[in-house]
Amino acid sequence: MKTMTQDEKMVILINCFYNLANAMSAVFMNVYLYAYTGSLVVMSIYTIVRIGLYPLFFTIGGKWAQKHRFSHTLTAGLILIMLSLLFVLSANDRFEMMPELVYAVAALTGMGEGLYWLSINSLNQIVSSGESRSLFLSNIGIFNNLSAIIAPLIASGIISIAGSDTAGYVDIFKIVLVIYAFIALLSTRLKARSSTQSFSVLKRLKLDDPQWKYCMRSTFLYGMRDSLTLTLAGLLVYNATNGSGSLYSQLQAVFAVLTVLAYRWVSRAMRRNNRMRFYQAGSILIASSTIVLVLFPSLAGALYYGVVNAVATPMYANPYSIIMMNAIADYSEKENIVARVIAKETYLSLGRCLGMTMIVLCYLVLSETMYLPVAVILCSLFPMINVAYATRYHRRRDEMKRRSLIL
Repeated sequence: MKTMTQDEKMVILINCFYNLANAMSAVFMNVYLYAYTGSLVVMSIYTIVRIGLYPLFFTIGGKWAQKHRFSHTLTAGLILIMLSLLFVLSANDRFEMMPELVYAVAALTGMGEGLYWLSINSLNQIVSSGESRSLFLSNIGIFNNLSAIIAPLIASGIISIAGSDTAGYVDIFKIVLVIYAFIALLSTRLKARSSTQSFSVLKRLKLDDPQWKYCMRSTFLYGMRDSLTLTLAGLLVYNATNGSGSLYSQLQAVFAVLTVLAYRWVSRAMRRNNRMRFYQAGSILIASSTIVLVLFPSLAGALYYGVVNAVATPMYANPYSIIMMNAIADYSEKENIVARVIAKETYLSLGRCLGMTMIVLCYLVLSETMYLPVAVILCSLFPMINVAYATRYHRRRDEMKRRSLIL
């Protein structure tokens, strides 16, 4: 198996440290806002606003990186994310009096994350090769989840020794600031750059060939279920612990350990010839995890979700990512693939936003007790729909290849 390049290792480190800082800030961001708003619907709209800004700032970041470097767009994104955290801490109990302030947080976060994820997703695509991509993605998953184990333990430890929760949050924010600054410094060591070749995102949004049509449809379907993991699933687990921050942090750490082990197993066991079987099994398991969580909103339901989601995530996410990244790489010789990265992330954002919109619509037309189970079950079915579509596409493509060889 091909060893990873220096740029690949550096991008893995950037992913890891960002995930560490993001997981530490998330200890109080979503739960902190939810504690003031008390509404899953408001938090769903918060997610729609946040994710809805991604496509615009993907495009801004892509054009910016073309003239300068990805380290510039990455650093600008981190600064906006830091400003959103500062706004949350300064607003404090104003969220209770003015719940709409959460949408200002969503806007700042969405702009920052749009620039950051444009940078890191483009770098993931550019620095990895077909030979090392499976190992590269598995190592990202392992290191990201190692940081997810450490983050809640550090955050809960800081809060427990601080004079108050707010003082603890400020201390966490200071550490997050240092980590973000360190990430910006790491990014300056990357040699990979964006192509100077001009590109049109609007052109790439068109589904103008069979492979690209398959990729974007799969990405949209992937985003529908992925919408649940952005905010809602974590809040449902939090509710299942009866609002115990320490138990919530401990569960998150345990789930992260299981995810690390699962990524390690998948990196060793999954090969090209069995990739679709992993994809199929993972889709069923990952769909069941959120269905059980919403139907059984207890500690047992939360444990089922966490364990099954941990095992299924690399089984489902790795095949999807490998298929998409390999497909985008096919276009790299003829065009600037940053446009395709942006188009892919735009379709993913559309799927995520529609998933969150489904929750809001169900809230408007169904009863208080029915809207959440119905919406979550509907969104949870999309991994199986996605993999059924992928299986059909790959069978037809392989059959066409066999026929062409015979002829």
